Amino acid sequence: MTQENSNIDKFDSMPFIALIHHISRNKLKYSMKNPNHMDMVHEGRYLMEIHKRKNLSQDDLANIFGQSKGTIAKALRKLEDKEYVEREIDENNRRKYILNTTEKGEELAILLTKDLEDWEKTVGIDKLDEKTKSQLRKIARKSEEILNDN
Repeated sequence: MTQENSNIDKFDSMPFIALIHHISRNKLKYSMKNPNHMDMVHEGRYLMEIHKRKNLSQDDLANIFGQSKGTIAKALRKLEDKEYVEREIDENNRRKYILNTTEKGEELAILLTKDLEDWEKTVGIDKLDEKTKSQLRKIARKSEEILNDN
């Protein structure tokens, strides 16, 4: 690498989508370093959502995260096996499962939420203004709409 190139910050020339991917990947790596709930890197986001929104269905979870029903079912099986989540058949639709956290799941969801908040504060996400956050949500919605239209 030449002297001139060594002064270039890789993030200055990185495409925006690569920045988002880089942030996301680093968040996963950060989560994996936590010895208390290292095995919850992927399932943890589902657990936090179930904790936050009571009485979600498996289908709701699949839609929220843009994941297949099979992927969600596998993750939920792991969460059930670890006694973090309970699935109950919906009284109004016998083919639908309602999800709730157990007491053990509540405790872990609170820890994971705190870890996420700490990470966001450490990297500065908490300093983003509402206009920026709103614009990022619009971009996320539009990117999903484009996929659904095709």
